[in-house]
Amino acid sequence: MRVTFIRHGASEWTGQPILCGHADIPLSSVGVAQANALAAHLRGRQFAALWSSPLQRAQQTAACVAHAIGHVVVTDPRLMEMDLGTLDGQRFDQLPRGPKTFRDRWQRDPVRVRFPRGENLGDVSKRTWQVLGELYDRHPQDHVVVVSHLFAIQTLLCRALSIPLKQFRTFNIDTAAITTVQMDKSGFRLLLLNDGRHLDEISAAHSLRAPSLPPR
Repeated sequence: MRVTFIRHGASEWTGQPILCGHADIPLSSVGVAQANALAAHLRGRQFAALWSSPLQRAQQTAACVAHAIGHVVVTDPRLMEMDLGTLDGQRFDQLPRGPKTFRDRWQRDPVRVRFPRGENLGDVSKRTWQVLGELYDRHPQDHVVVVSHLFAIQTLLCRALSIPLKQFRTFNIDTAAITTVQMDKSGFRLLLLNDGRHLDEISAAHSLRAPSLPPR
């Protein structure tokens, strides 16, 4: 199976120092332009299925892709972004610093330290991996598209390529970028990583990356 992972287009919060998990923020005008450029890039290609997170920034992106490739979107909540709990919508630059603060503990052990009333990376990895397994069972010889989020895609790539989950920042995944892996019984091969060439006509100043908790 070949899987093309797509991160949703830029949202209203993208590029701002705001933590965004399950907060249901729509695409910005830039995100809509990115989604349309993505759809034009994929138009005419043969895919067997299109799955997406239910959050509207992913659904809006997936809808553009669905129109271009002629597939109905299958929505699966396991493809949602990490649940940031009570910190969702908070500015990360205003989180308390120093020893034993949440910021310090999460930076030290993001795999196990859970966001208050939310998830950790291990939780995200477990649920997204289940989706990948189901897709393989249904489409072992096909090419499928998955529209999801930054942490979700990073955790999938770490597990697929046998990279420790704590090194999730190895993979930079920009908004509306394409990443493709080949999956079969022998393992995984990375075919394309964070490809955003279809976005070249959109002003670089507007091709914004969502922030994540910075290093201590």
